[in-house]
Amino acid sequence: MEKKSFKGAIISAISLFFILFSLNCSSPKTYSLVIKNGLIIDGSGRKAFSADLAIRGEKIAKIGRLGKFKADQVIDARGLIVSPGFIDVHTHGDRGLLRVSTADNYLRQGVTTIIGGNCGSHPFPLKELFDQLEKTGIAINFGCLVGHNTIREKVMGLKMGEPTPKEMAEMKQLIDQEMRAGGLGFSTGLSYLPGTYSKTQEIIELAQVAAKYGGIYATHLRDQGQKITEAIEEALEVGRRNQMKVQISHIKLADEAVWNQIERISEPIEKARKRGLKVYCDLYPYTATSSGFTSSFPSWVFEGGVEKFVNRLNDPEIYRQVKNYIIERRLTSARGINRCQAILIARSRTRPEYEGKTLEEILKMKGLEPTAEAAADLIIEIEKEGGAQGIFFQMDEADVAKLMKLPYIMIGSDGEIQVFGRGFPHPRSYGTFPRVIAHYVHEKKTISLEEAIRKMTSLPAEAFNLKKRGLLKPGYLADVVVFNSEEFKDEATYPEPHRYPSGLHLVVVNGQIVFHQGEVKPILPGKVLKNQAAISRKEN
Repeated sequence: MEKKSFKGAIISAISLFFILFSLNCSSPKTYSLVIKNGLIIDGSGRKAFSADLAIRGEKIAKIGRLGKFKADQVIDARGLIVSPGFIDVHTHGDRGLLRVSTADNYLRQGVTTIIGGNCGSHPFPLKELFDQLEKTGIAINFGCLVGHNTIREKVMGLKMGEPTPKEMAEMKQLIDQEMRAGGLGFSTGLSYLPGTYSKTQEIIELAQVAAKYGGIYATHLRDQGQKITEAIEEALEVGRRNQMKVQISHIKLADEAVWNQIERISEPIEKARKRGLKVYCDLYPYTATSSGFTSSFPSWVFEGGVEKFVNRLNDPEIYRQVKNYIIERRLTSARGINRCQAILIARSRTRPEYEGKTLEEILKMKGLEPTAEAAADLIIEIEKEGGAQGIFFQMDEADVAKLMKLPYIMIGSDGEIQVFGRGFPHPRSYGTFPRVIAHYVHEKKTISLEEAIRKMTSLPAEAFNLKKRGLLKPGYLADVVVFNSEEFKDEATYPEPHRYPSGLHLVVVNGQIVFHQGEVKPILPGKVLKNQAAISRKEN
């Protein structure tokens, strides 16, 4: 009798287990957010597919047909694209995040992560910036490179020549400090001050410090015109010598003499990639650059700082040399392009009346003939008064399209975080990512939508070692964008740059909705993305 009772108890227990298991399996799963019925483009380059996407907390929980579920919020994405949040690998957003923590001009493009510290400049020290951002909060994720120009100027000022052993040691120590703070790599701006004074061996030695932490080497090349191949080879040598990834910033053929000669770029890069070097480039979808005017001058004229620069220009012979250099470098066109019409002022603290005007318009406003000689005098005057940000139309549209096709090309705006309505910035700060989709996917059919999104998501995450980002995949952090592919387009223009894109429906950062139905939400779920190797060293 006891045996039968024991056997019956076992059977009852097993039955109860299966009943409870069955009930548990059939009970609805609970999620914080479900995006239903969307067309998923997961960032890997694979074809789009229909599915639901479920988020729990900060992470993607499931992709597929969900069946029964409970969710705090459900959004129907029928007829819309659901993709990873876009990663802008080349920005100068570090200059404005503390001022505009919502980063509206990026958020409204579908950008959920930006990388700053490019072209050799970064806010020093990084720890202070990171601490401030973590304290005040940001709407998007932010990572930062360590800038060579910043470090060199801190140690050497605007001194030409090679660093002494003591100066080299000091620069290495500062780079190590910044990498330990969380820097993602080492950047150079070799056509800007004081980076233009450095030699290749200096860059190799300094980049070695970042390489110890697994950092990438990102470079604004010395030359983007007739010597671009040599400049690329220099960058590749830095990567080879340090066994580190290389990113060539805002790749372009910026001289009429080399337009339509893409092989000057592709051949050295593809040869290096075949040999195992990880090389990437970033590109913005416009034919105009934007920078200050210092690169229009011979670099020696700035040695020692502003006072010496101004004093040198008081010498008539030096003034003549500098003026001729500017005419040759900036204001002469073999193709008959009117350079006075092809350069405009984006921002000027001392001359706000110049903003949004071409050199030709400014000269006419001053009652002067718009000649190359008068334009060179104007550029010198502007720089003596404190400088200005210019926009320079100097690329060929056909080259931009050809570069866009290369598989190692990522998308980067080279833009800044903008205060809406202030100045006349390059429209890339407002329109880069939707422009790629509207112009190069739909209008020109240069690349597929899946490939465009790969260039904006998983490829940047791979280049910068951003763990669990850049793909729509269970377990990955939920940075998600939802947009209407046919309507998602840039609205910003050169005359009217402060215009947000159209066609964006939803942006999610780390699992939280930051943009929906045309409205930026007053929440700040973004994170500072730090070098994982440095973090691991601290923990050990």
